[in-house]
Amino acid sequence: MKKSPTIFAIFLFLLLPLSGCVSDGSDGEQGQQGEQGLQGERGLDGLDGFDGTDGVNGTNGQDGIDGEAGNDGRNSLISTFEVLPGIHCENGGIGVLVGVDENGNGLLTSNEVAETTFVCNGIDSSNESSNSGSSSTLLHSFTHLTKVSGCPAGGKIMMFGLDNGDNGAIAANGILESGEIDDRTTYCSTQRVSMIADIAQGNLSGVPGSFGNLEVVLDNILYFSANDGVHGSELWAYDLTTDTSRMVADVNSGANSSFPGYWLTVVHQSIIYFDAGTEEFGRELWAYDTTTNDYWMVADINEYEAWAQPGDDIEIVYGDTIYFSAFTYHYGTELWAHRPANNSTWIVEDIHHGSSSSPGWHMHFIHDDVLYFTARDMANVHDLWAHNQTNSTTWKVASFGMAPYTHPGQNMNYIVGDTAYFDVDDDIHGRELMSYNLTTNTARLVSDIATGQASGNPGAHMSILIKDTLYFDAFDSGLWAYCISNDTTWKIHQFTDTTPQPTTHAVQIGNQIFFKTNNVEPYTVVDLWTHDIENGSTWMVANFTVPNEGTSTNLGIMETINGILYFDAATSEYGRELWAHDPEDGSTWLLANIHKADNSSTVSDPSSSPGSMLSIVYDGQFYFSANDGEHGIELWKMWLEHTITYS
Repeated sequence: MKKSPTIFAIFLFLLLPLSGCVSDGSDGEQGQQGEQGLQGERGLDGLDGFDGTDGVNGTNGQDGIDGEAGNDGRNSLISTFEVLPGIHCENGGIGVLVGVDENGNGLLTSNEVAETTFVCNGIDSSNESSNSGSSSTLLHSFTHLTKVSGCPAGGKIMMFGLDNGDNGAIAANGILESGEIDDRTTYCSTQRVSMIADIAQGNLSGVPGSFGNLEVVLDNILYFSANDGVHGSELWAYDLTTDTSRMVADVNSGANSSFPGYWLTVVHQSIIYFDAGTEEFGRELWAYDTTTNDYWMVADINEYEAWAQPGDDIEIVYGDTIYFSAFTYHYGTELWAHRPANNSTWIVEDIHHGSSSSPGWHMHFIHDDVLYFTARDMANVHDLWAHNQTNSTTWKVASFGMAPYTHPGQNMNYIVGDTAYFDVDDDIHGRELMSYNLTTNTARLVSDIATGQASGNPGAHMSILIKDTLYFDAFDSGLWAYCISNDTTWKIHQFTDTTPQPTTHAVQIGNQIFFKTNNVEPYTVVDLWTHDIENGSTWMVANFTVPNEGTSTNLGIMETINGILYFDAATSEYGRELWAHDPEDGSTWLLANIHKADNSSTVSDPSSSPGSMLSIVYDGQFYFSANDGEHGIELWKMWLEHTITYS
């Protein structure tokens, strides 16, 4: 608001000379200037003017952007344990732990416990045995909950009460009857599925985990390859704590892809080593330090723009050194090594001079501080070799035949004690199961499933080791087993017109082995099977008829969390989606129809194809790639939501 101006009275005195009219006399002396007069009193302020008319209100500004959604609240968890007679309970009892599930894994860990209480048994005043108890004895019981019970991810009911015979029950019989239940706590888990990262915005696909096997979790961060549509396929990270994603290494700068981890991904301390390609160096060995966020090319093995293809056949950390296969024009594909401590890289052995030995192509493992691997020597035969890094020696361990297709460990290989079990073609029996004792250096044919020179092809599609028994498929569409302890081989089950379908791995849950089968030809039916290792029974869990168009037969996703099996399956109604099976009650159901098709859809295949590029279970949560038809192929997560009710 403007203030009224202050008016000051200013008096100006002009001294003018006086002139006479009588005669022109001489000018008199000029008089002196008089003293300045006193300042006059200040005048009164004028009246304030009238206020002006209010202007028109301006338009409202746009609303601000909504803040990010807050983190989901944490569930409360409760667990119990038996308390022996002692300081907390004179006669023993039950300890109850209560806390908040801070890490969201559904398990109450020691650092999450907020309160511990004890429910103690009363004094047994009866003369009966301790099994009978007394009316003051605290009893408890547990009931397991399944999909049929309304808990698709599992759960349990914990019940407590005194053995006092309330509501018609029998007192002091040592059994918690329904009338005696005083407290009931129900713990129930349900699966939740959602997209967690839209790496390539819009309907473009970020294709997480594509073009390789790079999927590593370090310090609660998931590292994988992805393409944001700007930088090509590069190294990305998803922070499992903050639920944020970012590109961490643009190896092949610009829009071109480096396809990190196409062949090789190993972790040494806090550093991820992987193969990556650039226009300048070709495909070489690179590294990313997860603590400093630095990345660099480890070595230009095949100089200039040629591809070294590190890890094409073997990748393994052995002591303080990373061993891997690499190609050069001079040596072909041979065994190389890199030692991070002194940043040195060298060829370990030129096994096949002038060509490639393809070390570890079919089989490699470490036993008794020795690296064993298959390799092709000058005789053009794949044999078993070894390298001892202590004395830097490399030698042929054993030969199993003279044909180029000997290929030990082509289908399956396992180490039990000091013995390796693997398939091999020895030129006499065809491809069968053999063992090799690494202490006595002796080989033995374990079983000749297809007699004569015919090949039994053990483990061509599926194999798994459980305790001392190998389970595997064979040439006759049968499921077989070999018991190491009693050296016996037998057929478990004969499938009809089917053969076990190749999968990433079979899965064991409790006493059951789960695997998939499909028609030999045409590949239109995929079934989920299980074998009970306790009673020897084998049966089909679920049958799926694969659509004739647009859907691959089987992607082979088989994961398990808290006793529930998660797998992909294709149907004509839903396409390929995520399914679940609860072995406890035998129920099988569609867990998530991620790519929903409607009548107006022009998409011939409404499949989300979960896990086709990335599939990893970590800390009780399932991370996988999927396509919902709107965002393209992006990163998704399945987690468990837990609820607790008291009654």
